[in-house]
Amino acid sequence: MKENYVFTNTTILTLDDTAPVRYNACLVTEDGRISYLGQELPPQLPARHKRIDGRNLLLCPGLVNAHTHTPMTLLRGFSDDCSLEQWLSHIWPAEEALTEDDYYYGSLLGIAEMLAYGTTSVSDMYRSSHTILRSAVDSGIKATICESITCPADQDPALLPSVRRSIDLIHTYNGWDRGRIRCDTSIQSVFQTTPALWEFIGDVAAREHIGIHTHICETRKEVQNCIQNYGCTPIAALQRAGVFRSRVAAAHGIYVSEEDLEILSSSRAVVVHDPCSNLKCGCGIANLKPFIQRGIPVALGTDGVCSNNSGDMFETMKFTALIQKGIHEDPTFADAGQVLSMAVQGGLLSQGREGESGILAPGRDADIIALDLSHPGLSPLTSPVSNLVYAAHGNHVAMTMVRGNILYYKGEYMTIDLEKVKYEVKKCMERLRL
Repeated sequence: MKENYVFTNTTILTLDDTAPVRYNACLVTEDGRISYLGQELPPQLPARHKRIDGRNLLLCPGLVNAHTHTPMTLLRGFSDDCSLEQWLSHIWPAEEALTEDDYYYGSLLGIAEMLAYGTTSVSDMYRSSHTILRSAVDSGIKATICESITCPADQDPALLPSVRRSIDLIHTYNGWDRGRIRCDTSIQSVFQTTPALWEFIGDVAAREHIGIHTHICETRKEVQNCIQNYGCTPIAALQRAGVFRSRVAAAHGIYVSEEDLEILSSSRAVVVHDPCSNLKCGCGIANLKPFIQRGIPVALGTDGVCSNNSGDMFETMKFTALIQKGIHEDPTFADAGQVLSMAVQGGLLSQGREGESGILAPGRDADIIALDLSHPGLSPLTSPVSNLVYAAHGNHVAMTMVRGNILYYKGEYMTIDLEKVKYEVKKCMERLRL
């Protein structure tokens, strides 16, 4: 049976414009949703509710990691300080040696890290997606999962094993547990696929009413090669193939043209900004101002832990804000509220989950995190929003709740046997000698 909770005497950052911050307030969850939020306890509160004294807690909506490759926790630190092309040449052979058990425990390790750092929903694109899905099911996190699809030039997309896995995943699990698990499809990247695959995936997504997750315009070389091979940019190539008929989570978007911006602004695309991995791989820095000026939604992601080395979305928020201020020499741009919205509402939009949660208000899913205000790094609480973006780290998170279920609380996991996970990951590393 799902537990119901009442938080008392707590500071609540609602992200609801009608009352953005409440102090010494009360929040109640019932059957996985927020049932009450106010200054006083509701007049009738069933005895079965568990009470949590929140006087040293800051409650806020959970963060959304809108682009990652969760099992790549297995390869943390494996290939650092090299170009993206060199990085891929090291990673691909290592991935071939991974088993389904490796993917499962690597995914659980990644989810455990994200839960400890306040992520309540994740978008994952990787191989062995059915195994990653099993880890998301078991852990209790919200997840939007897709199989990573590549396509050799001489193959019929309909016959590709990765395409068959993608379609099977969608038909079997999309919408599982009242939508806690969602399934999209993918185009790994333009340079790893073909026009026939783009058209095929565009048709699948339109027919199934799902989204498409893709890496796009991540490096100059990628864009230059696409122009050389197809006479247009990667975004224009996917547009011609009908990909942007559906919701698209477009990861990176560093090198975009005016035509690209027009395509994105007239579509349902969400650009997923991954500043830490982009900087670490020397890919460049995405300029977010043109997206924002044209009303193109922006979400945030950590990317895989192998290319970032951290699953901390607080770090991603701070990097986002500081880099944008720096490149524009404008401290007012990418303010804390705007960046926090990218990490919450932008991420939900990229997953097709807008309206599910994202603000703390009655009727919304109880996807809630709590930060420990007794930590000196969060004191004083002059501005909760500023503290979240500029001062907080993932290790300030005291609690992570998804649909009213506490999955992580003060170092303990309710659904993940972390010692078992670490033991299995260690065995994998010993076998691979990484």
